[in-house]
Amino acid sequence: MAKININFIGPWRVFLGARTDIVNVNSIDEVRDYVETHYGPVYEKKLKSMGANRKQPIWDNSNILLNGANIKTLDVVILKDGDQLDMIPKVAGG
Repeated sequence: MAKININFIGPWRVFLGARTDIVNVNSIDEVRDYVETHYGPVYEKKLKSMGANRKQPIWDNSNILLNGANIKTLDVVILKDGDQLDMIPKVAGG
């Protein structure tokens, strides 16, 4: 089991009302489940207050960095004590 820091970056801090959370997990899937369970209801409530009526997972609307590397580019995600997992909202613009 690894004790990691989940850092909510930028607008997530305001939107979810959290800056950092420390969790004990075995896998990246457990991190995802933790985020969706603990912050999903807050996220859904905010979305509904803005007129969005469809469920949107926080995880799927975030860029996830593990110690600065995008987890999508990693062949294997192995968590260890002290890891930093940054959740950055996906944004679009032009």
